[in-house]
Amino acid sequence: MTTPDAYILTKTYRQNTPMKKLAVTFSLITALCLSSSAFAKDIQTADQSSLVSLSENNMSTNKNESLKINITVDGKTVSATLIDNSASRDLVSRLPLEITLEDFNNTTEKIFYPKPSLNLNEKKNGIAPVPGDITIYEPWQNVAIFCKSFSYSDDLIKIGHIDGDGIELLKKKGKVKVTLSK
Repeated sequence: MTTPDAYILTKTYRQNTPMKKLAVTFSLITALCLSSSAFAKDIQTADQSSLVSLSENNMSTNKNESLKINITVDGKTVSATLIDNSASRDLVSRLPLEITLEDFNNTTEKIFYPKPSLNLNEKKNGIAPVPGDITIYEPWQNVAIFCKSFSYSDDLIKIGHIDGDGIELLKKKGKVKVTLSK
């Protein structure tokens, strides 16, 4: 009786083997497709981030060499690199400027109002500023230098960034007298 039982088990095993193989193969193919899809999405996101980084790096090389400015506070000078746009070119054309930066938003930013307002023909709206970003708040036409990170706003136009850790020079409470120069 063991021989027929063994025969039945063997026959059952052989009949189920192709189905099991097919099920395992299908599962593996599905898992591979899903992971490939997720991997492709990660690559696409990384590629878009790389393009943004490359674009920003290109802005800070050749064209912007003429858009470097100096910011002097209490005899100490730091540099900033401006993005090549109409507002930045307008600001550079007015240098040297002696201004007083005022605290705004609980020392998150230092602001001043250029007179007349800067030219905003080639504006690019929207930024989540980080410390050192130089922006224009479009509704009020003021220049804001961010000392702290802040939430995204469509009304902010980035015109540059203070180089290195130069923002530390402006992280003082109250008004700060500043000279902007070429």
